[in-house]
Amino acid sequence: MHKSLLSYQSGATSPTIFSGEFADDVEWGDENWPELEFRSPEDEAWYAVEVSDICDALMISFNGFSYEHDEFYPADDFTTSDEIQEFEERFRACSEQMQDVECPKVHEGTKVCATCPSVTGEVKFYDAIVVTVERMKHERDEEGNEVCGCDFKLFWKQGPYINQVTTAKVGDICLRAEDNRMNPKVVSFLKEARRKLHGEPCNQGEETEWQKILEKVNSAIRNNLSVDG
Repeated sequence: MHKSLLSYQSGATSPTIFSGEFADDVEWGDENWPELEFRSPEDEAWYAVEVSDICDALMISFNGFSYEHDEFYPADDFTTSDEIQEFEERFRACSEQMQDVECPKVHEGTKVCATCPSVTGEVKFYDAIVVTVERMKHERDEEGNEVCGCDFKLFWKQGPYINQVTTAKVGDICLRAEDNRMNPKVVSFLKEARRKLHGEPCNQGEETEWQKILEKVNSAIRNNLSVDG
């Protein structure tokens, strides 16, 4: 069983369906893509991951874990379009650890990714919605940093407390990212999975939109420029 891979330290980055479109201001040479989070089918918790394309398969490596935990998904393993769509929805840009000073931006209805109460000591993150915030006056620590002591009531959409409400503190919460760009390796894999499922010809006939994008990518890399749309 994987443990949560989201950072549980203040200030670190961790973890809504991606559009798969490429932003015009991306510098391809820098691989300026958002870090990925993946919801594992094993426990439905969110994990920070890296992806690699191997032939017609996608390998998912869980950050901070050895290669024995890697998951391998061949493009021809999917039997329906719904399965491919469900797999796509398991990816998103990593959320960021909520900071004490960000308390005012969290309110009723805010979607978050938070750690569930656990008797085993495991730190796993699941999606939840803020129901209410019991505001308290923020204090200051010895170094003068703002300290939030507010209580956040969360309605769990996933995990062992699904459809229940529990209380969380600022350190338990990650804020969902707004960056909806898709990692090109995942885009390519999903396209190949759909092609194999529907038996579409590969690289035949009229040039596809994806091929046009790849041509722009290769050209940008050669010229060390960003794709300008």
